Amino acid sequence: MPAPPCDPHGTLPCRTNYTFLPDWTQFVLWTLAAIAIVVMAYGLYKRWRLWKQGGGQRAGDTLFARLKTLIVVALFQRKVLNRWYAGLMHLMMYGGFVVLAIGTTIVFINLDFLSAFDIDVLRDWIYLVFKLAMDLLGGAFLLGLGMVFYRRLVSRPKYLKSDWGDLFVPGILFVLVLQGFIIEGVRLAILQPGWQIWSPIGYIFSLVLRMFGINESLATVTVSGDIVTISPVPSLALGYGVFWWFHVFTAGFFLITIPWTKASHFIFSPANTFYDSLGPYGRLSKPFDVDDLMKEGAPEVKFGAPSTKVYAWTQRLQLDACTLCGRCTSVCPAWLTDKALDPMWVILDSRQYMVNEAGGPAKEPLPDFVGYEALWACTTCMACMRECPVNIRHVPFIVDMRRNYVMEMTRMPETAATALRNVEQNYNPSGMAWDRRAAWAEGLGVRTMAEDSKVEYLFWVGCMGSFDDHGKKIAASIARLLQKAGVSFAILGQEEKCTGDPARRMGNEYLAQMMIKQNVETLNRYGVMKIIAMCPHCFNSLKHEFPDFGGKYEVVHHSQFLAKLVKEGRLKPSNEVNEVVTYHDACYLGRYNRVFDEPRNILKKIPGLKVVEMKNSRQVSLCCGGGGGRLWMEETVGKKVSVERTEQVLAAKAETLATACPYCTIMFDDAAKVMDIEGKLKRKDIAEILDQSVGG
Repeated sequence: MPAPPCDPHGTLPCRTNYTFLPDWTQFVLWTLAAIAIVVMAYGLYKRWRLWKQGGGQRAGDTLFARLKTLIVVALFQRKVLNRWYAGLMHLMMYGGFVVLAIGTTIVFINLDFLSAFDIDVLRDWIYLVFKLAMDLLGGAFLLGLGMVFYRRLVSRPKYLKSDWGDLFVPGILFVLVLQGFIIEGVRLAILQPGWQIWSPIGYIFSLVLRMFGINESLATVTVSGDIVTISPVPSLALGYGVFWWFHVFTAGFFLITIPWTKASHFIFSPANTFYDSLGPYGRLSKPFDVDDLMKEGAPEVKFGAPSTKVYAWTQRLQLDACTLCGRCTSVCPAWLTDKALDPMWVILDSRQYMVNEAGGPAKEPLPDFVGYEALWACTTCMACMRECPVNIRHVPFIVDMRRNYVMEMTRMPETAATALRNVEQNYNPSGMAWDRRAAWAEGLGVRTMAEDSKVEYLFWVGCMGSFDDHGKKIAASIARLLQKAGVSFAILGQEEKCTGDPARRMGNEYLAQMMIKQNVETLNRYGVMKIIAMCPHCFNSLKHEFPDFGGKYEVVHHSQFLAKLVKEGRLKPSNEVNEVVTYHDACYLGRYNRVFDEPRNILKKIPGLKVVEMKNSRQVSLCCGGGGGRLWMEETVGKKVSVERTEQVLAAKAETLATACPYCTIMFDDAAKVMDIEGKLKRKDIAEILDQSVGG
């Protein structure tokens, strides 16, 4: 049986090819490989056709930006490594799979293409390094797969979807890698090349196989000039051939199942990171313009997402990109407090609906298929999106389905409907008289834009700062601090309206746009250029969503601006505040807009204050439960999210809970009443603490 000029007993490290196999092996192998690749390609093509049944692609980003995201998120697994066990597990599997796939490809190219030109790249030290890398990474792959089985069958995290179908991919991969090591072990046991130690795991397998009689006696090697002949005994030729072809068919079967199994995420997940919309997380889409709808002859519009066909094809790709890792669920405040919402199942149910409606008319609208209670439990905190290792954007999907509930079916919690009516009638969700927006500032000497618009900054107070009792105190503290620092500012007073954030997140896009447009008209009329926003929700809307409606301003949150004033020495904390304080990162300030350090920098400058961190802080901070319009909805199922977070505050041994968001302050004030700890835990905005320290 002729073989390429490689002597396994010689001094030159090299690879023998198709060892112990007949001459026709190469032709049959490539024929089967071609069939498997064609079947796999057909499956991927069918999935692509399914995606294309949706709308057009969203506005794209630059190719460079997309490639950067692909490299950072998919290639270097940045988000996967956030958790030590799952990260290490996935890193070993990912590294092993990639190296083995590349190595196998190199072997085929070297043997079936380069050999035609008398080129052999797998020689000498290159071959030794190649074998060492393949063995070590293959071993890591096996270890990572073992960790998968332990996690799925033994530790079984509550948030992890786990059934026997989820073990198919790791199972077949485990079999494939194990087969590869056994085949290598047989080859080394019989040929026993001098460099076999460079295949450490294959060498270990060979030692075990020799104990069962698989050794050099099963084949003879003869060298005649440039021809090396390896002659196996019939039993070896048959047994090795059967096992080798079993390995080939296992690999082929795995290839053709990729489009229909969890293994599809090997392709779909990187594709999703490449096509991910790289705009700010805090900006929701503008599905229509309310002015266009009011024009005569305007086309009929389907509001929200009654089906997945309204999604752009790149969004439908997101539904297929899910790896079923459950990370999104594990950090969801609604799920953690026993609500109906499971972010992973929002995606999986939407995916199933996409498949179902491709086969015929759906029996029920998408929101009902996903679940009414689940969709209304969402606080839009973005923890799921931040945690997702493949950049799926859960919140926009949820908001789109809420839009359909509110604007098409008029189905929503009664308290949500009340809040929306209040916005429509009094321009704030609480239903307070709109003409009392500036009442909090009486006696403080704060001017309105109507009185003096020649100021540098507009102080955007927001609905909570204008009408909530605690919010008014925060607004007053901010105003006093700005005055002490000599900042030129004014407020809109009764001309200020809700930014539309609650209405937009609840699903009433029409009402939200009405609020945004009226505010933009007012701001532009006064020539406003710079805004200091008290509320992170207002801050996020003004910064990221108002530009879509002609409102482009330089927007800062009050924590950022006050930190700047302290750093510049325009505000000098001097009075001691002898308290142990912990800072709560509000979702729309922290995760959405990455403002983490400025509030902490303020607290560090206050004499006497001892700052401690909670278990969940910064990017992994737990939501207060008030976002997504939940501040105005009754929380009747499970544990209150605000109580869960307050328990983390108490666990940190803090006397004072510092916030930088009036939503959070209200939610924690409510939790203190529920837990009967009002006198045991102070709740203050950082502006109140700074105002206390700066003094008179």
